[in-house]
Amino acid sequence: MLERTHIIGELGLETDLAGDGLRGTAAVTPNLWVPGTQVLRTSVLLTWADVVAGVLSALTITPRIAVTLDLDVHVIRQPVGTGEVIAEATVLKAGRTVVVAETRFTDGDGALVATSHGTFVASPDPAHVHPEGFLLARSQSRQLLQEPLADRVGLQRLAPGQVEMPRHEEGLNPIGAIQGGLVALAAEEAAVSVHPGTVLTHLEVRYLRPFMVGPALAVAEVDEGVARVRLTDEGAGAKLGAVATGRVSPAAG
Repeated sequence: MLERTHIIGELGLETDLAGDGLRGTAAVTPNLWVPGTQVLRTSVLLTWADVVAGVLSALTITPRIAVTLDLDVHVIRQPVGTGEVIAEATVLKAGRTVVVAETRFTDGDGALVATSHGTFVASPDPAHVHPEGFLLARSQSRQLLQEPLADRVGLQRLAPGQVEMPRHEEGLNPIGAIQGGLVALAAEEAAVSVHPGTVLTHLEVRYLRPFMVGPALAVAEVDEGVARVRLTDEGAGAKLGAVATGRVSPAAG
């Protein structure tokens, strides 16, 4: 039986420092596609941006843990089928506690696939620090996803526009909350479930408070192709934890 690893590691992104930035490469597999399509999930692109830009931001404010405040992805051309995606993150502006970073995604041929911008802040809890040397270790995926991503995280589709995401022990961030990319996955799934066979060509998430209890409930409304999603931490009194917006588009084939 294979040892279970962190869900984010199973997405296959391998990272390494590249000059002043951070570079990641990953293979796209069918388990990363939007259901009913052959298009890579935009929430996976956002998750990879969270990894490379988040680590780069944390290196800037080390030893404090970097917490994501907001993150977006603009898809330029839908990544269809299998292949390779390269993520390259750079810091646009760095302060003592706040960092703004950009991530560019290209395919194996070097064509621009998507761009992302994110804002990261040092955790206000002084106990939230990384072990010495933790951030400089090269990240390599030991086990690739063996099932569709939504199944791996235990996502439940309650109704069109409504999904529930449990707080999974293998899907937490360094402070013990649901990892931000998985929050984005719930938002994406809620949005595209309104019109099956669609994908998000833009996704923006603003994180308001950590999802420390779970499950996270995502409720989406779609009007004229624009999705608005509210995500609440149901175990914490249904407190609003994040809001997201997205552009719902037909899937490329």
